[in-house]
Amino acid sequence: MVAAGDFQGRRAPYAPISALEKFFERIRDRQTPDRVDHKFLRKLGVAHNNEYSLLSALKFLGILDEYGTPTTSYRSLQTTDQFKEALWNLVQRAYKPVFEAGANTWSTAELVDFFRVNSSASQAKNAARFFRAVCNLADHEASPAVGSLPQAETRALRPDAGRQPPSHSVSRQMLPAKAALLEKLPAAQPGWSADEYLQICDRFIEMLRHLDGPA
Repeated sequence: MVAAGDFQGRRAPYAPISALEKFFERIRDRQTPDRVDHKFLRKLGVAHNNEYSLLSALKFLGILDEYGTPTTSYRSLQTTDQFKEALWNLVQRAYKPVFEAGANTWSTAELVDFFRVNSSASQAKNAARFFRAVCNLADHEASPAVGSLPQAETRALRPDAGRQPPSHSVSRQMLPAKAALLEKLPAAQPGWSADEYLQICDRFIEMLRHLDGPA
């Protein structure tokens, strides 16, 4: 659904996470509106001077459609018992290529570089922060521990957990993620210097090395 930096024509959201949290809090005791726009956000008293970035984030996550109409997910987020599960499902769909590339396990600097390809430096930093924060809001930490069990528990569930898979098998498993990452390498632009483009290429090389894991 999405990809680094430009997610099928849409930039990764970089709204203040505090605005998103306040939005979720305020919609729980209100009827679902026909449309969510700048006027509605002002009525809620959220995202002052950040209405545009919050609306973009809500559309990116699938909470609103492209016209600002609430989706069925909007209603799920209004209920306390379904909130975290509903939000996590939205995050997984919206950031699918990010998870596929393994970016959810990267350091903050590597994650910023991932979003930096088609964003300004400040937007990339905020996009990385938003991604981490929205995962945490859904009660899933965006770190190497996401979706994993402690080593001792894993061995108890899988008798062969102590065996290391053949290196060639691991390499083949990483090929789709590497291919997806390389597809995001932008072509050189007229306004870029050779050094600037070289820096971007170097970032991609580092990300590819990260996918290979420790030597």
